[in-house]
Amino acid sequence: MTSTFEKGRELCFEVLGLRIHARQWGNPEGIPTIGLHGWLDNANTFNRLAPLLPELNLIALDFAGHGLSDHRPEGVHYHPIYDIQEVLAVANELNWHHFTLIGHSMGASIASELAAMFPDRVRASVHVDGFLATGGASPESRIEQTRLAIEKILKPHHQAKIFPDVESMARRVVEATDQSMEAAIELVSRGHKEVEGGITWRTDPRIRYPTPLRHGRDQINLLLKDSTSPALLIVAEQGDKWYQGEIGLAAEHHPNLRIERMAGTHHIHLEPAYVEKVAQLTRDFLALES
Repeated sequence: MTSTFEKGRELCFEVLGLRIHARQWGNPEGIPTIGLHGWLDNANTFNRLAPLLPELNLIALDFAGHGLSDHRPEGVHYHPIYDIQEVLAVANELNWHHFTLIGHSMGASIASELAAMFPDRVRASVHVDGFLATGGASPESRIEQTRLAIEKILKPHHQAKIFPDVESMARRVVEATDQSMEAAIELVSRGHKEVEGGITWRTDPRIRYPTPLRHGRDQINLLLKDSTSPALLIVAEQGDKWYQGEIGLAAEHHPNLRIERMAGTHHIHLEPAYVEKVAQLTRDFLALES
């Protein structure tokens, strides 16, 4: 019989003026591990992968503005620097000085930046179809992005679309992305709230605004050189392309990066067809007992 803990249990941390919600799986005495989800996703992104890594004490966060966590105050941008601060604040609450990171997409990018900036805190990191990159943005476009970010945050945001039920919302995710219904339903089940007339997204609509003051390639190269802990990048061959053109540069500047490629779409860690392969690559990299 599967225990409640193996299914994942709910946690909540009050850090830096926010309530950051999380789900916990695995062995309470296992390897301290923090899970970081992708853009517009939530902690349920680890629902299929986490049970395959029972040796870990895996705590997957809902980033601010995502899942059950608080939204940022008015006038505050969504930016990786705040996410990194909150990950470290949660680790401090847990008395985890040294921990492993598993991140997907945006969470993988944040994990690679955190590991580079605070190498003494990270034991190892696994990056599922994502890594710190510019996405091809030029310095000029970064400046323009910052200007647009300020303009957007000064304007009122609008109520998100209302759906009649969870299945309808999940179907919309399938239509808009490469996810299967099986993957989408996991994320939507945590990412919705009831409103008059049906359900809508819990996520803060400001997450979709441009992000100001992002790193350029030269800064990223300098950061990655400081990454002392081993890192695994699992590239989904049919996944997101925003970072893939810079994998060679990441490998050139990161002193301890292992790259594995596999067939699959962006949410390889959540898709039933691919999750066992992701788990095996992760287990091998972390030297978990088979």
